[in-house]
Amino acid sequence: MQAPVSRWFRLNLQIHRWTSLVATLPFLLLCLTGTVLIFREELDAALGVVPVSAAGGEARVAECLATLERSFPDERVLSVGLDPLNHPGVMLGVVTGPEETGFDHARLAYFELASGRMLGDGDAGPADSFTGVLFELHAEWFLGPVGRLLGALIGLLVLASLLSGLVIYAPYVRRIAYGFIRLGRGARLAQLDLHNFVGAMVLGWAFVVSLSGFLLGFSTIALGVWQMTDLAAIRDEYRDATPVDARHPPVPVPRVIEVATAHARPGWGVRSVLYPGMDLTTPRHYAVLLGGSTGLEARTIDAVMIDAQTGEVARDVELPGYLHAMFLAEPLHFGDYGGLPLKLLWSACNLLTLFITANGAWLFFDRRRAQRLRPGRAPEGVGDEGP
Repeated sequence: MQAPVSRWFRLNLQIHRWTSLVATLPFLLLCLTGTVLIFREELDAALGVVPVSAAGGEARVAECLATLERSFPDERVLSVGLDPLNHPGVMLGVVTGPEETGFDHARLAYFELASGRMLGDGDAGPADSFTGVLFELHAEWFLGPVGRLLGALIGLLVLASLLSGLVIYAPYVRRIAYGFIRLGRGARLAQLDLHNFVGAMVLGWAFVVSLSGFLLGFSTIALGVWQMTDLAAIRDEYRDATPVDARHPPVPVPRVIEVATAHARPGWGVRSVLYPGMDLTTPRHYAVLLGGSTGLEARTIDAVMIDAQTGEVARDVELPGYLHAMFLAEPLHFGDYGGLPLKLLWSACNLLTLFITANGAWLFFDRRRAQRLRPGRAPEGVGDEGP
C-alpha cells in the first residue's frame, strides 16, 4: 500500500517540476555556452584573439605604453592590464575617446612586454571574437545589465529546482538503491532512475555553479552600489586635492607598478592599473588592482590608490564583502582556476547537467502524454514514477 504523501513533499514536487520546466530552454543554452567558455583562454589563444608572447626578458611597460599612445594619438588610456597566469609576457592596454571615462566604448590592444611591440592591429578584441559573442550571450543574453538580471533569475529558478529535488529524492532513495537503474521495465523508469542518479551525482557542483551564476547576475548592480557609496566617500575625502592631467599623469605607470608591488602582500602582483579621472578612480589617484599567483587567490582582488602627483600610496581600499563574492563567483562558475584537470571536470559536470535538464523535460512531457491516455490514474506522490 502506498504511504500517504505529505503536503511538504507535494509542495517541493510542484516547485521542482515547474521551476525546472520554466528554466529548461535557457538553462540548456547556458550549459552549452558554458561548456565552451570553460576553455575560453585556450580558444582565444588558438584563434589569435588574445596574442601569445613566447618571448621572455625584462618587462618593458614604458615602451608598451609609448607604442600604445603612438598608435592611438587621439584617444586616452583608461587602464593597463597584466595577466601573467593566462597570458604571460603580454600587456593589455585599454583606450577610449578623449572625453570618455568608462569602458563602454573602449578598444583593446595587446603588447609584447619583452619588446614593447604591438601584437595584432588593435582593432579587434575578445568582445568581437567567437568566445566574446558566446560570453555576451551567456552572461547578458545580448541585453546588457538587464540580461545579467535575467541570468540571476534563471540561477534562482535552478537553485529552487535543486533544493526541491533534494527533498523529493530523499524518500525515493529509501526505496531504490542509489545508482540502480531499472532496466526492462520501460523507458520511463530507466530515464527516471538515470535522472535521479546523475542529478544526485552533480548536485553539489550544480549548486555551486548556479549560486555563483546568481551572484554574477548582480555584478553590475554591485559595482554601481560600490561607486555610489564607498568610492563616492573616497572622492569626497579628496575633493580638495588638485587633479592631475588624466592623459599624462606626472607619475608614470611603471613607477606606479613598482610602488604597488612593494606594497602588496607577499606573492601578490599588479593585475590592472586604472588611470586617474575615470569612473573607478579619483581625479588625483591611480587605482591599482592586485592579485595572488595561485588558485583562487589569483582571482581575489586587493585594491590600493596611488597618488598620481607624488607616487606615494594614498590608501588601501577595503573592498566590501559583496564585491569579493563577485570576484570569487566567476572562477567558481567557470572552473578556470585549477588548470586543465579542473576545466575537464567542470566540462564533464556541465554535460551531465545538460543531460538531466533535457531528460527532466522529456519525463515531464511523457508523463503528460501518459495521463491523457490514462485519465483515471491515481494522484501522484512518493510512489509516482516521475517528475
